[in-house]
Amino acid sequence: MTDWLYDRNGESQLFLYGDRFISRNGHNLGWLDRSNVHSLDGRHVGWFENGVLYDGSNNAIAFTRSATGYLPSRPGVGGAPGTPGIPGAPGRPGFCGVPGRPGYGGWSSQTLDQVFGVTL
Repeated sequence: MTDWLYDRNGESQLFLYGDRFISRNGHNLGWLDRSNVHSLDGRHVGWFENGVLYDGSNNAIAFTRSATGYLPSRPGVGGAPGTPGIPGAPGRPGFCGVPGRPGYGGWSSQTLDQVFGVTL
């Protein structure tokens, strides 16, 4: 089962598949390690808590339909798209240290490309 995440406009952008974040186009984006989110190369890029994906500044960037975590506002969401082919898991890197977490902010001004450091 996949858990789709929606952006501030309620559009599906990525999904969580086990411990991996995958783009709606079927590309690996990053890893989930407990509540910490890491890029494919192991950099800490944010947190995932109670269904909400936060960037490195603790601003909301995406959320699941059933999210109970802090959101600055909750847009209506569209239907979940069909799940693309699931890519193989890349080699899992060693993860970098986790910085202190700031207080909650608003919606992130970063794109998913910027957060994960990949081109979608």
